Amino acid sequence: MRLSEITALPHPGGNRIDLSWRYPEAGAGAGPDLPDIRIRRDLGSHPVRPDDGVQVAEVPAGGSGTVADTGLQGETVYYYTLFTRAPGEAEFTADPHNRVCAMATSPYGFAGHLYGLLPAIYRRYDAAAPVPAALAPEDAGKGVLQRFLELPGTQLDQLYSLARAALDLHDLDRVDGRLLPLLAQWIGWRTDFGLPVRAQRQEIRFAPWIYRCTGTLAALEATARRVTGLPIRTKEFVHNVACTNQPERLNLWAVVRDDAGGAWGTPGLVSVNFAYEGRAAHVREADGSELFFYHTHRRHGWDIWAKPRTADGTWAPSAPVVDRTGVDKHPAAARAGQRLWLFWETRNPADPAPRWRIGFQLRSDDGGWSPPQVSGQPGTGFLGSGDAERRHPCAAADDAGGVWLFWQEFSAGRWQIRYNRHDGTRWQLEDPRTLSGDAEPGSQEDLFLLVRPAGAGGRLWLFGARQEPAGPAPQTRWSVVYRVKDGLDPGQAGDWQAARLLPKPALPVHDREPAALAGPDGGIELFFASTRSPAGPEDEGGWSVFRTQLADPATHDWAPAQPAAVGPVSQRAPLAVRGTGATLLLYRSSEPLIHAAAGEASIPDTRYAGTTTYAGHRKARAGSFGDTGTYTYTRSGGGPQRDGRIARDAVGIFLAKPERPVGPDQPVEPEGDEAAPSRLAAVLPEFLPINARGIVIGP
Repeated sequence: MRLSEITALPHPGGNRIDLSWRYPEAGAGAGPDLPDIRIRRDLGSHPVRPDDGVQVAEVPAGGSGTVADTGLQGETVYYYTLFTRAPGEAEFTADPHNRVCAMATSPYGFAGHLYGLLPAIYRRYDAAAPVPAALAPEDAGKGVLQRFLELPGTQLDQLYSLARAALDLHDLDRVDGRLLPLLAQWIGWRTDFGLPVRAQRQEIRFAPWIYRCTGTLAALEATARRVTGLPIRTKEFVHNVACTNQPERLNLWAVVRDDAGGAWGTPGLVSVNFAYEGRAAHVREADGSELFFYHTHRRHGWDIWAKPRTADGTWAPSAPVVDRTGVDKHPAAARAGQRLWLFWETRNPADPAPRWRIGFQLRSDDGGWSPPQVSGQPGTGFLGSGDAERRHPCAAADDAGGVWLFWQEFSAGRWQIRYNRHDGTRWQLEDPRTLSGDAEPGSQEDLFLLVRPAGAGGRLWLFGARQEPAGPAPQTRWSVVYRVKDGLDPGQAGDWQAARLLPKPALPVHDREPAALAGPDGGIELFFASTRSPAGPEDEGGWSVFRTQLADPATHDWAPAQPAAVGPVSQRAPLAVRGTGATLLLYRSSEPLIHAAAGEASIPDTRYAGTTTYAGHRKARAGSFGDTGTYTYTRSGGGPQRDGRIARDAVGIFLAKPERPVGPDQPVEPEGDEAAPSRLAAVLPEFLPINARGIVIGP
């Protein structure tokens, strides 16, 4: 209920403010309908709730329209709210108009000073003069002249209080709220009169900081919260614009599974040394730590880097192992005894006849790396004679102390898989074997070698991927294929079993990049990248990491595949490593980096993802805050939302409805939510660079 003629005046005697008001329809016989009034005061801003600040008085319905607030501190502004409760209502409510403020003055005794300056004879005769009987108690014993000088003396007290209070006009915490627009005007700040006084003080206090940050996301977020009072998130859509010269970048991520509980933990970023494809290689050091090799792009080409992981699970900084001009990619590593073998494919564009070759290095536990060698050079005849192109090596050590090496070699007009074995002294085959049979090995890629201990099911398991017919002819899909060798004699070719395909769902999906892990119970756990989706066929299209189990290798009966690393972004090239009671899954992903922001918000950084591949399961997220896809550039007014948000100059400000009642600093009335986007859009240009567009989205 709104009251009228509300006033608050400092009392001339000081330390007191007198309040008065008029009831609605006073004198019209509406007494029984008059409200109860609760008067609350606070410092710095008007009370918002009936229990804010300090209670001054509670006046019953129809009570006196005046209240004296005493015992106040001089030169201090007090803010009052008159809460009303109409008959039949249970709670007090506040009308925005039932507010008032005033500054209490101090009694400096100017009347006594004036009286003391009079000649003594004046004071003697004034004190001896007869005193009227009808005097206020505070005037007892005072003469006529003394009582007369109190009239100008109290006014001088108030003037002196006002002059002293002027020293605080620059103090945002003490200045009268009615003067805040003047302070804001001095620094060019636009005052929002709809905000409480306390919020206006905060705006002026942080205005210089916002001016310094103009054109940044921090300034946009501060402005949006100030204008709307709603939770907001900001996003630059420049990273959602597809660029043909910036392919999808896959960084190294890892997640750990507690083998006792079987649950995967939270994925974490391992390195932003990106690649476009290719899994990492792994060896376990003598001290129990892990060493991972991977290729990444540098300014002079592609290099091989290594990243250690200590026995307690701490990642150490990466360091280059093969750092030179040219292309060095797809590392493969194996450790036998005190020697660590590192293989990779290499190509030097500066050669007269550039071709793919296999490079390798050796490292002993008590020394560094040997100089890199390349196939075709003297001493590298283990790869066979001739100068054929060779790519994609994969290696593993067996329990007999030997090291197996498989690679792809272009021969007889097609790519074939060849292999050799080092027994600890020499390479056993002068002419490496070619893997042949009904598996058409020349089409296999993504080779991975698993060496199992002696037992049923075979000793060597060679996994790969190849194109298989799927869908209408002549369409094909990638499928995981594997072959098993029963013995460890490289010269014996008759113990290779026939090729088998990993089971797939009826939906024509892609399966690639298998990585096998031997289980402690003799089984095999296989990880692979696939476009199948745990949500069903309608979400098919995105790359995720899945796992399947082969409990008995002799039966080749694989369990249904289960997701291991899934999401709206690409998850590729898995590599699993089993430790003590836990399994580490290392994979490549275009997952955005998450940066902590003020409050509970977080900012996804997609700069390191590149141009992500379109997938149907990302369609529902297009244009949203969490969208990591990339799309064709749209101008202002274009695109599905008609706002041109997929553009280099577009900055999205996503508004959300408040999850809890907003505090007294930022009250938002329910009917104001619909107007929040238009209010924000009107002020955004002041805080954006001239070449950027602000797009308000939601709530």
